Amino acid sequence: MGAFLIKDIMLLLRDRSELLILLAMPFLLIAILGFSLRGIFSGDLEALEMDIALVSEENEAQAVASIQNEIEEMGLPPEQAQALTQAAEAASPQTMLVSLFEDESLSELITIERMDRQQAQQSLDEETVDAVITLPEGFTQKSLKNMLFGSKEGSELELLAADLSSPQTDVLDSILNEFVRTVNFEASISRLSGQDSAVEVSGGIETITAREPITSFQYYTIGMAVMFVLFVGSTIAGQANLEQKQMVFDRIRLSNRSPLLYLSSKAIAASAIVTVQLALLFILSALLFQTFAADSWAFWSGIAIISITLAFSVGCLAALMVAITLRLESDAVPAIFSGGVISLMAFVGGSFMPLDGMPEMLRAIGNWTPNGAALSAYFSWLLEPDLGQLTEPLMRIGIVAVVFLLLALALFPRKGGAA
Repeated sequence: MGAFLIKDIMLLLRDRSELLILLAMPFLLIAILGFSLRGIFSGDLEALEMDIALVSEENEAQAVASIQNEIEEMGLPPEQAQALTQAAEAASPQTMLVSLFEDESLSELITIERMDRQQAQQSLDEETVDAVITLPEGFTQKSLKNMLFGSKEGSELELLAADLSSPQTDVLDSILNEFVRTVNFEASISRLSGQDSAVEVSGGIETITAREPITSFQYYTIGMAVMFVLFVGSTIAGQANLEQKQMVFDRIRLSNRSPLLYLSSKAIAASAIVTVQLALLFILSALLFQTFAADSWAFWSGIAIISITLAFSVGCLAALMVAITLRLESDAVPAIFSGGVISLMAFVGGSFMPLDGMPEMLRAIGNWTPNGAALSAYFSWLLEPDLGQLTEPLMRIGIVAVVFLLLALALFPRKGGAA
Protein backbone atom coordinates (compact mmCIF):
# COMPACT_ATOMS: atom_id res chain seq x y z
CA MET A 1 0.00 0.00 0.00
CA GLY A 2 2.98 2.28 0.51
CA ALA A 3 3.60 2.48 -3.23
CA PHE A 4 -0.05 3.33 -3.86
CA LEU A 5 0.04 6.04 -1.20
CA ILE A 6 3.20 7.65 -2.58
CA LYS A 7 1.70 7.54 -6.09
CA ASP A 8 -1.50 9.32 -4.99
CA ILE A 9 0.36 12.06 -3.16
CA MET A 10 2.81 12.61 -6.04
CA LEU A 11 -0.07 12.86 -8.53
CA LEU A 12 -1.68 15.60 -6.47
CA LEU A 13 1.57 17.52 -6.02
CA ARG A 14 2.03 17.58 -9.78
CA ASP A 15 -1.48 19.03 -10.33
CA ARG A 16 -0.85 22.74 -9.78
CA SER A 17 -4.43 23.83 -10.52
CA GLU A 18 -5.75 21.57 -7.76
CA LEU A 19 -3.08 22.80 -5.36
CA LEU A 20 -4.17 26.39 -6.04
CA ILE A 21 -7.77 25.49 -5.25
CA LEU A 22 -6.87 23.60 -2.09
CA LEU A 23 -4.36 26.09 -0.66
CA ALA A 24 -4.37 29.49 -2.36
CA MET A 25 -8.12 29.94 -2.84
CA PRO A 26 -9.16 29.48 0.81
CA PHE A 27 -6.40 31.81 1.99
CA LEU A 28 -7.49 34.47 -0.51
CA LEU A 29 -11.11 34.20 0.67
CA ILE A 30 -10.01 34.40 4.30
CA ALA A 31 -8.22 37.68 3.59
CA ILE A 32 -11.12 39.19 1.61
CA LEU A 33 -13.91 38.18 3.99
CA GLY A 34 -11.82 38.80 7.10
CA PHE A 35 -11.04 42.40 6.19
CA SER A 36 -14.48 43.26 4.78
CA LEU A 37 -16.47 41.93 7.77
CA ARG A 38 -14.03 42.43 10.62
CA GLY A 39 -16.04 45.28 12.21
CA ILE A 40 -19.26 43.30 12.51
CA PHE A 41 -17.67 40.13 13.90
CA SER A 42 -15.25 41.76 16.32
CA GLY A 43 -17.78 44.08 17.89
CA ASP A 44 -16.03 47.13 16.45
CA LEU A 45 -18.96 49.45 15.67
CA GLU A 46 -17.06 51.53 13.12
CA ALA A 47 -18.69 49.54 10.33
CA LEU A 48 -22.13 50.46 11.71
CA GLU A 49 -21.65 54.20 12.23
CA MET A 50 -24.41 56.29 10.68
CA ASP A 51 -25.57 59.89 10.26
CA ILE A 52 -29.28 60.45 10.83
CA ALA A 53 -31.53 63.42 10.06
CA LEU A 54 -34.38 64.03 12.51
CA VAL A 55 -37.42 65.82 11.08
CA SER A 56 -40.06 67.08 13.50
CA GLU A 57 -43.24 68.35 11.86
CA GLU A 58 -44.71 69.61 15.13
CA ASN A 59 -43.97 71.99 17.96
CA GLU A 60 -43.11 69.72 20.87
CA ALA A 61 -43.57 72.41 23.55
CA GLN A 62 -47.02 73.33 22.27
CA ALA A 63 -48.06 69.67 22.13
CA VAL A 64 -46.96 69.10 25.74
CA ALA A 65 -48.72 72.31 26.85
CA SER A 66 -51.90 71.17 25.11
CA ILE A 67 -51.86 67.87 27.01
CA GLN A 68 -51.23 69.71 30.29
CA ASN A 69 -54.22 71.97 29.63
CA GLU A 70 -56.40 68.93 29.02
CA ILE A 71 -55.23 67.47 32.36
CA GLU A 72 -56.17 70.66 34.20
CA GLU A 73 -59.64 70.66 32.62
CA MET A 74 -60.34 67.08 33.78
CA GLY A 75 -61.16 68.21 37.32
CA LEU A 76 -58.78 65.70 38.92
CA PRO A 77 -57.56 66.02 42.50
CA PRO A 78 -54.68 68.56 42.67
CA GLU A 79 -52.02 65.97 43.56
CA GLN A 80 -53.00 63.63 40.72
CA ALA A 81 -53.28 66.49 38.24
CA GLN A 82 -49.84 67.79 39.22
CA ALA A 83 -48.31 64.32 38.86
CA LEU A 84 -49.82 63.87 35.39
CA THR A 85 -48.70 67.37 34.35
CA GLN A 86 -45.13 66.63 35.39
CA ALA A 87 -45.24 63.21 33.71
CA ALA A 88 -46.42 64.79 30.44
CA GLU A 89 -43.44 67.11 30.42
CA ALA A 90 -40.90 64.46 31.42
CA ALA A 91 -42.26 61.67 29.19
CA SER A 92 -42.37 63.55 25.90
CA PRO A 93 -41.49 60.82 23.35
CA GLN A 94 -39.56 63.23 21.15
CA THR A 95 -37.32 64.22 24.03
CA MET A 96 -36.83 60.60 25.06
CA LEU A 97 -35.92 59.59 21.50
CA VAL A 98 -33.31 62.33 21.19
CA SER A 99 -31.94 61.46 24.65
CA LEU A 100 -31.66 57.82 23.58
CA PHE A 101 -29.54 58.67 20.54
CA GLU A 102 -27.43 61.11 22.57
CA ASP A 103 -26.79 58.53 25.27
CA GLU A 104 -23.13 57.58 25.66
CA SER A 105 -23.78 54.00 24.52
CA LEU A 106 -25.18 55.16 21.16
CA SER A 107 -23.57 58.55 20.57
CA GLU A 108 -20.38 56.90 19.22
CA LEU A 109 -22.48 54.97 16.73
CA ILE A 110 -25.15 57.48 15.70
CA THR A 111 -24.82 61.16 14.82
CA ILE A 112 -28.21 62.88 14.75
CA GLU A 113 -28.99 66.30 13.23
CA ARG A 114 -32.30 68.15 13.15
CA MET A 115 -33.47 69.20 9.67
CA ASP A 116 -36.64 70.19 7.89
CA ARG A 117 -38.25 67.70 5.51
CA GLN A 118 -36.89 69.24 2.30
CA GLN A 119 -33.33 69.49 3.63
CA ALA A 120 -33.48 65.93 4.98
CA GLN A 121 -34.74 64.53 1.67
CA GLN A 122 -31.98 66.35 -0.21
CA SER A 123 -29.35 65.02 2.19
CA LEU A 124 -30.73 61.50 1.80
CA ASP A 125 -30.64 61.78 -1.98
CA GLU A 126 -27.06 63.04 -1.83
CA GLU A 127 -26.24 60.26 0.70
CA THR A 128 -24.78 62.73 3.20
CA VAL A 129 -27.08 61.07 5.74
CA ASP A 130 -27.86 57.36 6.00
CA ALA A 131 -31.45 57.67 7.18
CA VAL A 132 -34.23 60.14 8.01
CA ILE A 133 -36.52 59.78 11.03
CA THR A 134 -39.69 61.83 10.72
CA LEU A 135 -42.00 62.69 13.65
CA PRO A 136 -45.35 63.56 12.01
CA GLU A 137 -47.77 66.26 13.12
CA GLY A 138 -49.55 65.21 16.31
CA PHE A 139 -46.92 62.61 17.22
CA THR A 140 -46.21 63.97 20.71
CA GLN A 141 -49.86 64.67 21.59
CA LYS A 142 -51.17 61.28 20.42
CA SER A 143 -48.28 59.43 22.06
CA LEU A 144 -48.78 61.19 25.41
CA LYS A 145 -52.50 60.46 25.35
CA ASN A 146 -51.70 56.81 24.76
CA MET A 147 -49.05 56.72 27.48
CA LEU A 148 -50.95 58.68 30.16
CA PHE A 149 -54.59 57.89 29.48
CA GLY A 150 -54.47 54.61 27.55
CA SER A 151 -55.89 56.15 24.40
CA LYS A 152 -56.13 53.67 21.54
CA GLU A 153 -55.12 56.33 19.04
CA GLY A 154 -51.36 56.22 18.64
CA SER A 155 -48.80 57.66 16.28
CA GLU A 156 -46.03 56.20 14.17
CA LEU A 157 -42.45 57.11 13.40
CA GLU A 158 -41.43 57.32 9.76
CA LEU A 159 -38.06 55.90 8.76
CA LEU A 160 -36.47 56.48 5.36
CA ALA A 161 -33.11 54.89 4.56
CA ALA A 162 -30.65 55.31 1.71
CA ASP A 163 -30.06 51.54 1.64
CA LEU A 164 -32.79 49.32 3.08
CA SER A 165 -30.55 46.23 2.95
CA SER A 166 -27.58 47.72 4.80
CA PRO A 167 -26.58 46.56 8.30
CA GLN A 168 -26.89 50.18 9.51
CA THR A 169 -30.56 50.24 8.52
CA ASP A 170 -31.20 46.95 10.28
CA VAL A 171 -29.58 48.24 13.46
CA LEU A 172 -31.49 51.54 13.36
CA ASP A 173 -34.79 49.77 12.70
CA SER A 174 -34.13 47.46 15.66
CA ILE A 175 -33.34 50.43 17.94
CA LEU A 176 -36.55 52.24 16.96
CA ASN A 177 -38.69 49.12 17.39
CA GLU A 178 -37.17 48.49 20.79
CA PHE A 179 -37.75 52.13 21.74
CA VAL A 180 -41.45 51.92 20.84
CA ARG A 181 -41.92 48.57 22.61
CA THR A 182 -40.17 49.80 25.75
CA VAL A 183 -42.18 53.02 25.94
CA ASN A 184 -45.48 51.22 25.42
CA PHE A 185 -44.65 48.48 27.90
CA GLU A 186 -43.44 50.82 30.64
CA ALA A 187 -46.45 53.09 30.15
CA SER A 188 -48.82 50.13 30.45
CA ILE A 189 -47.12 48.96 33.65
CA SER A 190 -47.33 52.48 35.11
CA ARG A 191 -51.07 52.74 34.36
CA LEU A 192 -51.82 49.30 35.82
CA SER A 193 -49.89 50.08 39.01
CA GLY A 194 -51.54 53.47 39.39
CA GLN A 195 -48.25 55.34 39.02
CA ASP A 196 -48.03 58.62 37.14
CA SER A 197 -44.26 58.73 36.92
CA ALA A 198 -42.33 59.37 33.75
CA VAL A 199 -41.19 56.52 31.56
CA GLU A 200 -37.44 56.03 31.34
CA VAL A 201 -35.87 54.57 28.22
CA SER A 202 -32.28 53.44 27.92
CA GLY A 203 -30.51 51.73 25.07
CA GLY A 204 -27.25 50.55 23.71
CA ILE A 205 -25.46 47.71 21.97
CA GLU A 206 -23.78 45.06 24.04
CA THR A 207 -22.02 41.77 23.44
CA ILE A 208 -23.48 39.35 25.96
CA THR A 209 -20.58 37.05 26.63
CA ALA A 210 -17.90 36.60 29.24
CA ARG A 211 -15.32 35.87 26.56
CA GLU A 212 -13.90 37.78 23.64
CA PRO A 213 -16.18 37.45 20.59
CA ILE A 214 -15.00 35.50 17.56
CA THR A 215 -13.39 37.82 15.01
CA SER A 216 -14.09 37.75 11.29
CA PHE A 217 -10.62 36.32 10.59
CA GLN A 218 -11.16 33.52 13.08
CA TYR A 219 -14.60 32.74 11.68
CA TYR A 220 -13.58 32.66 8.04
CA THR A 221 -10.25 30.92 8.63
CA ILE A 222 -12.18 28.04 10.17
CA GLY A 223 -15.13 28.34 7.79
CA MET A 224 -13.01 28.28 4.64
CA ALA A 225 -10.74 25.56 6.03
CA VAL A 226 -13.58 23.11 6.73
CA MET A 227 -15.13 23.88 3.34
CA PHE A 228 -12.05 23.49 1.17
CA VAL A 229 -10.99 20.20 2.75
CA LEU A 230 -14.06 18.74 1.05
CA PHE A 231 -12.49 19.47 -2.35
CA VAL A 232 -9.84 16.87 -1.53
CA GLY A 233 -12.51 14.18 -1.85
CA SER A 234 -13.50 15.26 -5.36
CA THR A 235 -9.84 15.60 -6.35
CA ILE A 236 -9.02 12.06 -5.23
CA ALA A 237 -12.14 10.73 -6.98
CA GLY A 238 -11.12 12.55 -10.17
CA GLN A 239 -7.72 10.88 -10.04
CA ALA A 240 -9.39 7.49 -9.59
CA ASN A 241 -11.56 8.10 -12.65
CA LEU A 242 -8.48 9.00 -14.71
CA GLU A 243 -6.68 5.86 -13.51
CA GLN A 244 -9.71 3.80 -14.44
CA LYS A 245 -9.64 5.18 -17.98
CA GLN A 246 -5.92 4.42 -18.17
CA MET A 247 -6.57 0.82 -17.01
CA VAL A 248 -4.47 1.35 -13.86
CA PHE A 249 -7.20 -0.07 -11.64
CA ASP A 250 -7.65 -3.09 -13.89
CA ARG A 251 -3.90 -3.82 -13.83
CA ILE A 252 -3.96 -3.67 -10.02
CA ARG A 253 -6.71 -6.28 -9.92
CA LEU A 254 -4.85 -8.51 -12.40
CA SER A 255 -1.69 -8.36 -10.26
CA ASN A 256 -3.42 -10.25 -7.46
CA ARG A 257 -3.18 -7.22 -5.19
CA SER A 258 -6.26 -6.66 -3.08
CA PRO A 259 -8.38 -3.86 -4.57
CA LEU A 260 -9.04 -2.72 -1.00
CA LEU A 261 -5.39 -1.66 -0.79
CA TYR A 262 -6.12 0.75 -3.62
CA LEU A 263 -9.17 2.13 -1.79
CA SER A 264 -7.25 2.36 1.48
CA SER A 265 -4.41 4.29 -0.15
CA LYS A 266 -6.92 6.81 -1.52
CA ALA A 267 -8.48 7.32 1.92
CA ILE A 268 -5.12 7.66 3.68
CA ALA A 269 -3.76 10.00 1.00
CA ALA A 270 -6.85 12.20 1.34
CA SER A 271 -6.47 12.27 5.14
CA ALA A 272 -2.79 13.17 4.88
CA ILE A 273 -3.46 15.96 2.38
CA VAL A 274 -6.26 17.38 4.55
CA THR A 275 -4.00 17.37 7.61
CA VAL A 276 -1.30 19.32 5.76
CA GLN A 277 -3.90 21.64 4.24
CA LEU A 278 -5.43 22.51 7.64
CA ALA A 279 -2.01 22.96 9.25
CA LEU A 280 -0.87 25.40 6.55
CA LEU A 281 -4.10 27.43 6.65
CA PHE A 282 -4.16 27.75 10.44
CA ILE A 283 -0.45 28.49 10.80
CA LEU A 284 -0.34 31.06 7.98
CA SER A 285 -3.49 32.75 9.29
CA ALA A 286 -2.01 32.92 12.77
CA LEU A 287 1.29 34.36 11.51
CA LEU A 288 -0.07 36.86 8.96
CA PHE A 289 -3.37 37.93 10.55
CA GLN A 290 -2.69 37.12 14.22
CA THR A 291 -5.86 35.05 14.14
CA PHE A 292 -4.88 32.65 16.91
CA ALA A 293 -2.46 32.64 19.84
CA ALA A 294 0.67 31.22 18.24
CA ASP A 295 2.43 30.46 21.56
CA SER A 296 -0.30 28.40 23.26
CA TRP A 297 0.56 24.71 23.02
CA ALA A 298 -2.63 23.73 24.85
CA PHE A 299 -4.72 25.61 22.30
CA TRP A 300 -2.93 24.08 19.31
CA SER A 301 -3.25 20.57 20.76
CA GLY A 302 -7.04 20.94 20.67
CA ILE A 303 -6.90 22.28 17.13
CA ALA A 304 -4.77 19.26 16.17
CA ILE A 305 -7.25 16.79 17.69
CA ILE A 306 -10.16 18.33 15.76
CA SER A 307 -8.14 18.55 12.54
CA ILE A 308 -7.04 14.90 12.66
CA THR A 309 -10.61 13.76 13.30
CA LEU A 310 -11.85 15.90 10.40
CA ALA A 311 -9.06 14.56 8.17
CA PHE A 312 -10.14 10.99 8.96
CA SER A 313 -13.73 11.83 8.07
CA VAL A 314 -12.74 13.46 4.77
CA GLY A 315 -10.56 10.44 3.99
CA CYS A 316 -13.61 8.19 4.42
CA LEU A 317 -15.64 10.58 2.27
CA ALA A 318 -12.96 10.41 -0.42
CA ALA A 319 -13.09 6.59 -0.26
CA LEU A 320 -16.87 6.72 -0.77
CA MET A 321 -16.52 9.03 -3.76
CA VAL A 322 -13.81 6.81 -5.27
CA ALA A 323 -16.04 3.76 -4.82
CA ILE A 324 -19.02 5.45 -6.50
CA THR A 325 -16.84 6.81 -9.31
CA LEU A 326 -15.33 3.40 -10.09
CA ARG A 327 -18.70 1.68 -9.87
CA LEU A 328 -20.40 4.12 -12.25
CA GLU A 329 -17.26 4.44 -14.43
CA SER A 330 -18.03 8.14 -14.84
CA ASP A 331 -16.41 11.47 -14.01
CA ALA A 332 -19.82 12.93 -13.15
CA VAL A 333 -19.47 12.11 -9.43
CA PRO A 334 -16.44 14.34 -8.66
CA ALA A 335 -17.79 17.03 -11.00
CA ILE A 336 -21.19 17.18 -9.28
CA PHE A 337 -19.64 17.04 -5.83
CA SER A 338 -17.17 19.87 -6.45
CA GLY A 339 -19.66 21.87 -8.50
CA GLY A 340 -22.65 21.89 -6.17
CA VAL A 341 -22.63 19.49 -3.26
CA ILE A 342 -19.68 21.16 -1.54
CA SER A 343 -21.34 24.58 -1.72
CA LEU A 344 -24.52 23.12 -0.24
CA MET A 345 -22.62 21.41 2.57
CA ALA A 346 -20.69 24.62 3.24
CA PHE A 347 -23.92 26.61 3.47
CA VAL A 348 -25.72 24.26 5.86
CA GLY A 349 -22.47 23.79 7.79
CA GLY A 350 -22.09 27.53 8.45
CA SER A 351 -18.95 28.26 6.44
CA PHE A 352 -20.43 31.35 4.78
CA MET A 353 -22.36 32.86 7.70
CA PRO A 354 -23.59 31.95 11.19
CA LEU A 355 -26.74 29.83 11.20
CA ASP A 356 -28.24 31.29 14.40
CA GLY A 357 -31.25 32.73 12.58
CA MET A 358 -31.79 29.73 10.32
CA PRO A 359 -34.53 27.07 10.79
CA GLU A 360 -33.80 24.44 13.41
CA MET A 361 -33.95 21.61 10.85
CA LEU A 362 -31.29 23.29 8.70
CA ARG A 363 -28.99 23.70 11.69
CA ALA A 364 -29.54 20.08 12.70
CA ILE A 365 -28.56 18.90 9.20
CA GLY A 366 -25.49 21.16 9.26
CA ASN A 367 -24.37 19.73 12.59
CA TRP A 368 -24.24 16.25 11.03
CA THR A 369 -22.06 17.23 8.08
CA PRO A 370 -18.34 16.70 8.70
CA ASN A 371 -17.57 20.35 7.98
CA GLY A 372 -20.46 21.63 10.13
CA ALA A 373 -19.56 19.42 13.08
CA ALA A 374 -15.88 20.42 12.75
CA LEU A 375 -16.86 24.10 12.61
CA SER A 376 -18.81 23.66 15.84
CA ALA A 377 -15.86 21.88 17.46
CA TYR A 378 -13.36 24.56 16.43
CA PHE A 379 -15.59 27.38 17.73
CA SER A 380 -16.25 25.56 21.00
CA TRP A 381 -12.52 25.12 21.52
CA LEU A 382 -11.83 28.71 20.52
CA LEU A 383 -14.32 30.08 23.07
CA GLU A 384 -13.60 27.59 25.85
CA PRO A 385 -10.57 25.27 25.56
CA ASP A 386 -12.16 22.32 27.35
CA LEU A 387 -11.91 18.78 26.00
CA GLY A 388 -15.37 18.05 27.37
CA GLN A 389 -16.78 20.59 24.91
CA LEU A 390 -15.39 18.58 21.99
CA THR A 391 -16.98 15.23 22.82
CA GLU A 392 -20.29 15.76 21.04
CA PRO A 393 -19.05 17.37 17.78
CA LEU A 394 -16.13 14.93 17.46
CA MET A 395 -18.51 12.03 18.02
CA ARG A 396 -20.72 13.30 15.19
CA ILE A 397 -17.70 13.58 12.89
CA GLY A 398 -16.66 10.03 13.81
CA ILE A 399 -20.13 8.57 13.25
CA VAL A 400 -20.41 10.23 9.83
CA ALA A 401 -16.92 8.96 8.94
CA VAL A 402 -17.88 5.37 9.81
CA VAL A 403 -21.03 5.68 7.69
CA PHE A 404 -18.96 6.94 4.76
CA LEU A 405 -16.48 4.08 5.18
CA LEU A 406 -19.15 1.37 5.37
CA LEU A 407 -20.85 2.72 2.24
CA ALA A 408 -17.49 2.87 0.45
CA LEU A 409 -16.75 -0.77 1.29
CA ALA A 410 -20.24 -1.81 0.15
CA LEU A 411 -20.06 0.03 -3.18
CA PHE A 412 -16.41 -0.54 -4.06
CA PRO A 413 -16.07 -2.84 -7.13
CA ARG A 414 -13.82 -5.80 -6.40
CA LYS A 415 -14.30 -7.97 -9.48
CA GLY A 416 -15.21 -7.50 -13.09
CA GLY A 417 -16.39 -4.14 -14.38
CA ALA A 418 -18.68 -2.43 -11.94
CA ALA A 419 -19.73 -5.30 -9.75
